[in-house]
Amino acid sequence: MRFHGFRLGSRQFAFAFYAANRTSSAAGQAPPAIACSAAISCAADPTEARARSIQARLAEKTAAAAAEGMSDKRLEIQKRHTLNWLIQGAAQHAGMTFHHFVRDELNALEPGLLPYYDQYAIINLLQYWFPRCSFGRPAEFWQQAAVDPNHPFNGHPLLSKYGGMLAETGKQRAVARWKEKGFPSTFKVSDIVENLRRLESPFKPQLVALAEGTASMVWGIPREHLDGELTDKIMLDDDMLPARNSPGAAFRACIVGYGCVAQNDGDLVVTGKGTNWQLVAKELVKGTAELICLHGLNQLDDDMYRHVLNVTDQLDLEPWMLQSGGELWRRLLVSFPNGLPLAEVLMRLARLPAGTLESVLAAVIEQPEGTARLAI
Repeated sequence: MRFHGFRLGSRQFAFAFYAANRTSSAAGQAPPAIACSAAISCAADPTEARARSIQARLAEKTAAAAAEGMSDKRLEIQKRHTLNWLIQGAAQHAGMTFHHFVRDELNALEPGLLPYYDQYAIINLLQYWFPRCSFGRPAEFWQQAAVDPNHPFNGHPLLSKYGGMLAETGKQRAVARWKEKGFPSTFKVSDIVENLRRLESPFKPQLVALAEGTASMVWGIPREHLDGELTDKIMLDDDMLPARNSPGAAFRACIVGYGCVAQNDGDLVVTGKGTNWQLVAKELVKGTAELICLHGLNQLDDDMYRHVLNVTDQLDLEPWMLQSGGELWRRLLVSFPNGLPLAEVLMRLARLPAGTLESVLAAVIEQPEGTARLAI
C-alpha cells in the first residue's frame, strides 16, 4: 500500500531532492537530459544488436503514431499506470528476494527467521490465486483487459497485452520455488504470521535498522530520509487510502503494510510500516520508487496531476500491479545498463514520454532472458 503524504508543490522539491541525494558518478549534479528515444540492443552479438535496435526504434514510431490521437490526459494516465506497475513490481521483487540479500544479518539475529520469510513471500504472491480471494480471478481479469472498454487497463499497450502473461509466469516461479524449498503442501497462513511475530519480537529495533539500511543501499537514498516501523497492527485514519469500490474496500480491510512520501521539516521522508520485517523493507522500497518516479509527474500542472492520480492511484488496482509487476521488474533487472545505478535507471525511465517508455518496456518483456540491454 502507498499513499501520497506530500502536497502538490512537493513534486518540484522531490525532483531537486533526489537529484541532490542520489549516489552515482554524477552525484550532486542535476540529472542528465533524457533523449526521447531508447533502444534495446543485444550485448552478445553486434549484428543482432543493430537489428534489435532498429526494431525498438520502429516500435517507438508505431507507439508515437498511435498516440497522436490521444489527449494529453489519456497519455499521462497511461504513463502513470506504467510507472505504478514498475513501483509495485520493485516492491514485489524486493519482498521475494530481500531476505536472501541480508541472510547473514538475519541469521545472526535469529536463524529461524529466514525460512518463514521465504514462505511468507511466496504466499504473499500466490494469495491472488487462492480460491477465496476477494479481489477477483486473475485469468478472467487479464482476459477482459483486452476486450472490455470499461476495464481500467483497456487500451494500455503493455498491461492489456502482457499483464496476464507476466502474472502467470510469476505464479509459476513462486510455485516452483515453494516445491524446491520443500515446504509443506498444506499450511495455515496464520501459523506463519504468528511464528514470524514471535521470532521478530526481541529484535524489532535491529530489524527496522536492517530494513532501512537495505533500502538505502539498494536505492542510494540517504538513511536519514527513510523511516521504518515494525508494528503489530496497521491503523489507518478514515481519510487514508480511501477505496472507491468493494474490491478496494476488501483490499483496505486486510492491509498489513503501507508506505508514503511525506514532508518533514522541509525534507522529504520515505515511510514504510509493516507487521513484519519483510513488509517494512518492501514498503520502504515502494516508497522510494514512488519518490524517484515523481520525475515523471513534476512537469504536470496541478489540475492534470490531480486528475491523473485520481484515475490511476486506486486501491483496487494494486493487487493486479503486484501479481504481475514482480516478473516485469525481474526482466528489467537483467536488462539494466552495466554500471548504471538502479535509481538512475528508474529515474530516466520515469522521465520518458509515454510512447517511448512503453516501447522500451515492451522490448524488455519480449527479449529472451539475459540477452537484452537497455540503452537510455
